[in-house]
Amino acid sequence: MARVLIIDHDPVFSETLASIVTGLGHRSKQAKSLAEAFASGRKHDTDIVYLNTQLPDGNGLLAIAQLNAMRGHPEIIVMTGTPTPDGAEKAIRNGAWDYVEKQSAIDRMVLPLIRAIDYRGKRPARNGSVKLKRSGIIGNSAGIKKCLSLVAEAASSDASALLLGETGVGKEVFARAVHENSLRANGPFVAVDCASMSRTLASSILFGHQKGAFTGADKDREGLVAQAHNGTLFLDEVGELPLAMQKIFLRVLQEHRFRPVGARTEKTSDFRLICATNRNLDEMVARGTFRSDLLFRIRTVVMALPPLRDRTDDLPHLIEHYVKQLCGKYGMPAKGISPDLLDLAKEYSWPGNVRELIHTLERAVLAAKETPKIFSRHLPDHIRINIARAAADKTQQEIKALTESNQVPLHQGASCSIGELENAPDNYTARLATSPVEQTRPSMQGRTPVHASSSNGNPEEERALVAPAETIQADSNTHRTKEVVIVQSSPRFDTRNEVPISEITDKTPSISVIPDKKDSSNTIKPFFEFRDEIFENYLQHLMMLSGGKVATACKLSGLSRSYLYDLLKKYPVKK
Repeated sequence: MARVLIIDHDPVFSETLASIVTGLGHRSKQAKSLAEAFASGRKHDTDIVYLNTQLPDGNGLLAIAQLNAMRGHPEIIVMTGTPTPDGAEKAIRNGAWDYVEKQSAIDRMVLPLIRAIDYRGKRPARNGSVKLKRSGIIGNSAGIKKCLSLVAEAASSDASALLLGETGVGKEVFARAVHENSLRANGPFVAVDCASMSRTLASSILFGHQKGAFTGADKDREGLVAQAHNGTLFLDEVGELPLAMQKIFLRVLQEHRFRPVGARTEKTSDFRLICATNRNLDEMVARGTFRSDLLFRIRTVVMALPPLRDRTDDLPHLIEHYVKQLCGKYGMPAKGISPDLLDLAKEYSWPGNVRELIHTLERAVLAAKETPKIFSRHLPDHIRINIARAAADKTQQEIKALTESNQVPLHQGASCSIGELENAPDNYTARLATSPVEQTRPSMQGRTPVHASSSNGNPEEERALVAPAETIQADSNTHRTKEVVIVQSSPRFDTRNEVPISEITDKTPSISVIPDKKDSSNTIKPFFEFRDEIFENYLQHLMMLSGGKVATACKLSGLSRSYLYDLLKKYPVKK
């Protein structure tokens, strides 16, 4: 009886699949999110996981390695409503058992489960983790653990291995780890940089030459293939190997025999081949720049190394290791690592990967000089500028998204809709945006203001501005008439020119809208009271938009973390 975990936010689909799994005699458990799945995986062993790609808290494809590392090391069957070739490739590369469409027939959904259970029942039991020599391999992220398991697999045989990855991820480091953990560990490890070999000298470098074979060959020279006898030959950047040399090397790889330049007899070399490249060899085969038969021979074991941006959990260990190493190199006392440097390092994309990280830390160590701790200030300017620009660009995109959804930005971040301002019952801030005359009077709901041209304060002209009685609309249900307010437009904003007039009927008495002096003196709040109220409202809205996260609030508002903390202490936000 297998234990099956179904991770999908669709309850109907989950219940249906769970009933099928239960009907096959297995136990099923459901999770609506990755967080819920990880919580379940920490408590119980799991054999099989049905994983949806789109989940409320993340992309399932990016969590395959972490799910596979849970108790029981389950097999992952990826489900998707919209299958794509790239998604299928990514799922398989990340270690998924299968990639199926959710709308498939029941047999298509169940068959991977049956085969995965059969595989788990026949595989040998684990005797504990294999101890590997991993000098130079720093980190314990899910991606690194998967690569280490492939190192152990490759080291157990002499099969050819192909390491894939971006420049600077450490392909040669893993190649050496394969060599050091294999039966050839006592033999030589010969590295060849294919990108630096010229076409005319490639044969001489790889296979050697005899004296007098060409101009300048004043003595016999042993090639790199011969030097790798009883050891490992590592071809770095194998995609740069000249096409003519690929054909020659294919026979050498198959027969382990070669002929030095100018020699009459062949020589033998017993070597194990490991290749590495940062290029897409399948695309090169399609373009005719790399031989397909050579590709088939060199990728018996394939190891895809993750870029540094996908293993940020390893950054603290990598930084600590290399800072300690660099301090020893330059004879400096050990230096501490500031938290702000770690935070900044996690935000940077590291296009040069570990190689770029090492040189960046070397610059930081030298810049810190006698400082006992390294801060983000010691990092190169181009990295800090890159992160600052990325943060600013993200903020602009968030503001643009809010603006497109009929939201008005407040202080470059927090926002409220125009409708919220207009519909507020007694919104003093909204009234500040109206004309100066309207700022000085109370709310005029139910009254119709009529703006007239300047009358220069002439009472005769003011009376002439009164609308005729027949133009005033009355409420037939309540027998009330709306008051008409004549607003005198004046550059001096003289409130004496504001004349309310009521239409008097038999059923409704006249109502004056002129506020008394006692009320009008209280229509504006004291400055500091008004300021505090605005601050409180702004902070309340800001923290609501940021979900209570201070870092997000700083990006939205443009405030520094320390100043935001001071404001929150002075104006507490209601939860």
